[in-house]
Amino acid sequence: MNRLFGPIPPSALHIVVDMQELFRSHPEWGTQSLTGIIPPTQRLLTARPDSAYFSRFIPAQSAAQANGTWQRFYRRWSSVTLDRLEPAQIEIVQELRPWARRVADKQVYSAWACAELRDAAIAAQTVILTGAETDVCVLSTAMDALQAGLRVILATDALTSSSQACHMKALEILYQRLDEQVEAATVDQILAAWQ
Repeated sequence: MNRLFGPIPPSALHIVVDMQELFRSHPEWGTQSLTGIIPPTQRLLTARPDSAYFSRFIPAQSAAQANGTWQRFYRRWSSVTLDRLEPAQIEIVQELRPWARRVADKQVYSAWACAELRDAAIAAQTVILTGAETDVCVLSTAMDALQAGLRVILATDALTSSSQACHMKALEILYQRLDEQVEAATVDQILAAWQ
């Protein structure tokens, strides 16, 4: 499932999607597999610290304050509303904070919802995606970037989900159905190709 279409330009933007404590340690939403993708993400960040743009998922204050079907969503997941979460759960995981100079907050799945991040991605024309969850926020961000005509590269060993089956299915769908638009490679392969 590895494929790069050529060298990666120096201007590529590394979008680190939702690497937050919420997705590592929360009793309902956390997954320890997030800890496993921190080292490869750190390697990319160390090599190209100025290319990083982080996104953070910010839940609704409460179900009643959410819009549309998000109300039903937060009634189901009331433990992750801001009324019930510890503020530390929203923060970028400690291990990655030194690189989190640019952070875009969003209340939806896609990092594209933040205008500044979106503008930076469009200016870069190439995005490298790492983070969580592959089958939700990463997938949504990838689809938005693809629709904007950007080059999208998935760092396969720096992505995860609370459902490993859905993680693999999302990668397979992106790789197989969008084979002329999505590239997938390991962090080592990305670093070797990043000019």
